[in-house]
Amino acid sequence: MTMKLIRDPVHGYIELDEQTLHVISNPFFQRLRQVTQTGVAYMVYPGMTHKRFEHSLGTMYLAKEFCSFLRRNSEVDFLTPEITSLISIAGLLHDIGHMPFSHTFENVLSVLSKVYGIDVEEYGKKTHVVMGERIIQDELSHILEREFSYARVDPVKFVVNVISGNPRTEEERLGSLMISSLLDADRSDYLLRDSYFAGVDYGKFDIERLKRVMVYVDGKLAIMKKATPIVEEFLLARMYMYENVYFHSVVGMYNAILTHGISKLVRENRMGIPSSPSDLLKLNEFNILSSLQHDGGEFYQGLIERNGFRRIKKDISESCLESTGIRDELSKETLETNGLIMFHDFFDVPYVEDEKEAIFIYDGDDVERFSTVSNVAKSMKELRKAIVIYHEKMKDRVSKFERIISSCK
Repeated sequence: MTMKLIRDPVHGYIELDEQTLHVISNPFFQRLRQVTQTGVAYMVYPGMTHKRFEHSLGTMYLAKEFCSFLRRNSEVDFLTPEITSLISIAGLLHDIGHMPFSHTFENVLSVLSKVYGIDVEEYGKKTHVVMGERIIQDELSHILEREFSYARVDPVKFVVNVISGNPRTEEERLGSLMISSLLDADRSDYLLRDSYFAGVDYGKFDIERLKRVMVYVDGKLAIMKKATPIVEEFLLARMYMYENVYFHSVVGMYNAILTHGISKLVRENRMGIPSSPSDLLKLNEFNILSSLQHDGGEFYQGLIERNGFRRIKKDISESCLESTGIRDELSKETLETNGLIMFHDFFDVPYVEDEKEAIFIYDGDDVERFSTVSNVAKSMKELRKAIVIYHEKMKDRVSKFERIISSCK
């Protein structure tokens, strides 16, 4: 079987077999070379120009590695080479539905719907998952069916069920845990990769150790108890990346400017929203920035020339958001000023357990929830704040919000 090597700055050499190469060579996957991983975070961290393409390769690689060590550590007879390959393909394709600028474009859809009342198809941060399912079913199914014709499971259904988080079998359930859970290949790769390209150490953790301490017990993906500190290291890395990189106020400001700039193009019928895989193939970040240059007005100047827009220096806390009702007022201002006054929400829960989701620890006999053995898990609080951005010609109009925010504790 033909095997190729890709040199990755995070994981070293990644092997690609012939099956995987055929999937990667498809135009819909190659499109990810043009989709930035972290929106316009490069406005603050210049190195963060990396793309969904390499993150997808990294997620595929880690999913395969996790499977390899699980087979050594656990009795998982169903984790055959065939199932391992399908889980790794699910890792490869988990982000194939992302639109230009990744989650920033999902924010565009939300603003169009909630602020401007425009009827658009949007599913919040799951929009890329829905689009990804369509791409796999409509454009990649023939490749998966051909490359996995020997499989005892339907490869298309398997990959879609894993990515969508709707597993129907134990094999799919394990795949879903590998790709989309509180401790998975996706998060592991993006923390290490985003940290590397941002030039910071916040997202680093011992991935080689983590691979080797995974077990699958009673339908749960768990970590050996002796490795509890590794899980704490992972969760702290994630929290620090959110606090210092993803939730950096200036990163949020530029993502908001881009969001409302694209919204302006859509509202003025200068750009359409992709509703099908073929539409998505035609839309890229270069085209959007080019359209903004011609028709984006203040938003282009703010994003590319870094002129015009400012932010209220004090962030809005969760308690201030709740007690003042400022969010509704800001939404009205956004509508009335066509985005020249706007706000940007940041929200994340570093670790939360519920009936469906938790990190589990295995002591050799029993499986228990991570929060029962770790004070770090118990101490983690949700991260929530908002910022207000405005064009300098709206300075007088925004002064009332400055007073409200200044009065909040």
